[in-house]
Amino acid sequence: MNIILNNLSVGYGAHPQIKAINAQIKQGEFIGLVGVNGSGKTCLLKTLAGLLTPLTGDIRVDGTPLPTIPVRARAKHISYLAQERRAVWSGTVKDFVALGRTPYRGPLGRLSPDDHTAISEALHMAGCEDLKDRHFHHLSGGEQARVYLARTLAVGAPFILADEPIAALDPAHQIATLSQLQMQAQAGTTIIASLHDLGLA
Repeated sequence: MNIILNNLSVGYGAHPQIKAINAQIKQGEFIGLVGVNGSGKTCLLKTLAGLLTPLTGDIRVDGTPLPTIPVRARAKHISYLAQERRAVWSGTVKDFVALGRTPYRGPLGRLSPDDHTAISEALHMAGCEDLKDRHFHHLSGGEQARVYLARTLAVGAPFILADEPIAALDPAHQIATLSQLQMQAQAGTTIIASLHDLGLA
């Protein structure tokens, strides 16, 4: 999955935070975005996810303009881990991770065997297997961060956008998370992640 940015400027309102990007992002690349607060990292990721409209230029996914890709197809191809993680969820961790399979569910919303496999694998990859039956709102901030990662991985998308994926994690889980994302990239997933620590980029 190749992403091409053509003269892309992003920002809020009429005020660009990042101007005139021209880049080709190839399948399996792991790109770290590093910058001070307010430099446009989150804005760029939201624009790449299709949540914000570019101020100028366009984004093409395998040659197709991003806005023309149907929402369900886009949700299968691009998995976005937001920086703002304030979900109000009273169910279990496993059910929360299952939300990542929403684009694949049929009219009745039932999970297929493939969905269950993807959920189990995502819980394992994010180190959340021991949390799967706990209630999400009973978890610590660090545990919730790992569960959000599991939901992101459960999508099985070829393109992952991760905004501060290690922000709430202790050092051991920071390393584990970055290692997992690196393994995803080695398996062919394209990843763009914003990071605060230059040493981890």
